[in-house]
Amino acid sequence: EVVDERFAYYLGVNNVLGLIGAFGAQRLADERVLLAAFRRFLADAASGPGRTRSPLPARLLETPTLRCKANLLTRLRGLDELVGPVDTQSVYVTIANPLAMSVTTAVSPTARFREPGEP
Repeated sequence: EVVDERFAYYLGVNNVLGLIGAFGAQRLADERVLLAAFRRFLADAASGPGRTRSPLPARLLETPTLRCKANLLTRLRGLDELVGPVDTQSVYVTIANPLAMSVTTAVSPTARFREPGEP
């Protein structure tokens, strides 16, 4: 369970959601559009014809909350993520899963990316 949680964090939260957040913060793309694209990708990976055997896509889509590493809390508690057992080397907190949402709040497939400098 700890390995699945960490894999979901490092791949889903830290990498993909981090990139989506960075694009949104720089106003290079609408985060809602990118989240919708990532949801489609995960849905295909979870149940499409080329579905994977991994539970990760379904976990990222269906879990209402995700675990996220709290770097500042980890340092304030004097922990070192490179030392010690994997389940106690860092502080993780629970966050709302931005991928787990109702169909009524989904973004239109006609939504578009913003050009740099565009509001």
